Amino acid sequence: MQSHCLKHQEKVATARCGACSIPLCELCAQPYQDGVYCSDRCHQSVQEGQARMAKMAAEEEALRKRRQTQAALKMIFYVVAFCLLFFGWDYLPEGFTG
Repeated sequence: MQSHCLKHQEKVATARCGACSIPLCELCAQPYQDGVYCSDRCHQSVQEGQARMAKMAAEEEALRKRRQTQAALKMIFYVVAFCLLFFGWDYLPEGFTG
């Protein structure tokens, strides 16, 4: 079954809007570099959504790197503390070691 354009019911739809998915005929379809849209508003909506997604991905990547750095620093601290205790246990005063 073929879909028809919402504005021109007699015409068969040749594309769908990239944002709202309404069927569009060749008269209503507005081509852009990234797809076909029914209006500038739909195209702008998709552009804004992609910009938000890129911003969120960048923020998530920065958070991931910060957490990795914190985890690495904690691990280094624990290894150094363990080594100091392990190798320095004999040099601690008698009151500490019991």
